Amino acid sequence: MKKRVLLISDTIVMPLERGNRKRVFNLINMLRENGCEVDFLFLATYPEEDPALTKEFIGEDHFFTFSNKKRTATVFWKRKVRKMLELMHIPGLFKYFSVDEKISPEIGAYMEKLMKQRSYDVVWAEYIYTSKALCYVPENVTKVIDTVNAFTFKRQMYEAVGYRNYEFALKKEEEARGLSRADHVVAIQEEEEAFFRSILPEGAKVCTIGENMPVAKPYVTNTKNILFLGSYYVVNREGVKHFIREILPLVKEQCPDCNFQLAGSICNHIPDSAEYEKLGYVESVEDTYKNARLVINPVHVGTGLNIKTIEAVSMAKPLVSHEVGVRGLRTDTAFALVAEDNRAYADAIITLLQDDEKAMELSRNACAFMKEYKEKNTRALQGILEDKKD
Repeated sequence: MKKRVLLISDTIVMPLERGNRKRVFNLINMLRENGCEVDFLFLATYPEEDPALTKEFIGEDHFFTFSNKKRTATVFWKRKVRKMLELMHIPGLFKYFSVDEKISPEIGAYMEKLMKQRSYDVVWAEYIYTSKALCYVPENVTKVIDTVNAFTFKRQMYEAVGYRNYEFALKKEEEARGLSRADHVVAIQEEEEAFFRSILPEGAKVCTIGENMPVAKPYVTNTKNILFLGSYYVVNREGVKHFIREILPLVKEQCPDCNFQLAGSICNHIPDSAEYEKLGYVESVEDTYKNARLVINPVHVGTGLNIKTIEAVSMAKPLVSHEVGVRGLRTDTAFALVAEDNRAYADAIITLLQDDEKAMELSRNACAFMKEYKEKNTRALQGILEDKKD
């Protein structure tokens, strides 16, 4: 018998331009592959997000929209104060949020109405800040929070790259309060699973479900293209700028014919230069990866899982990354060259540009890792779907 799942998200799925959209896309595909019928509740929050393509992907009869615009008076004034403090460059006050600040207080009435109209086995909330919706789900329905990030660490991550804007961040106690609304808490990688277990009561059901993507066969491309494909997210921008300024010149000293390519919305936030090539939005992600000799992940800080890492590895591409880019991806067989200082990072790239055997070794290792990784993710998902409420 098919399980009926309601997935709640404040982000559209299509087009697949950002990691958070790819996360939802991959989860929906995993649920469908495991025999689930998926409805999608879109919390319409940002006016620039057009849900037309997402509705087509989900199916019109399975797509619902909630206008997520209204806020309580307390939250309204906190937002005003935060905006003023940003303009005045005064850090500190109100830099941590409450877990429900990003959701309308009208969500309760909407969920109660929807729950009467539709029958679900599982209600799945994307990100902890949509978890308020779970408070209005019947007791016999399995409630899941897909955390995607540990928001306890977000503030220090922003500050590490000099980003002072008041983006969503939580104190540990507030994160635990939100997570306690779910029967199952899903981490995106194992280090965060351990953190969530540490802040929840003993016996809480926490698991890791990473990113399941189709896996290419091992291969090495005979080009000199070094690729970064990613969004304009602040940690991507700072990582790419550092790479261009500090590492790319070191690579070009020994490989002057190499070509650094940028793809995705990151291109809109990096100035034009003869030192690299900006591809912009690419119609075929697969072809863009195939034309790359290797892929880099230059981010220095972050939470959650670097989906760009998994995407590159699933494409069987040799990867060069800082440690944070592969955090939570434990394996006995290295699928990436990891380096922290500029010289070592440049040397790793040079090795993969010049050494076909090493590049092929990493490509094979990437495929082997992805096979095991996907199996673990599928088992974890099946454990949630098979769990029966008392």
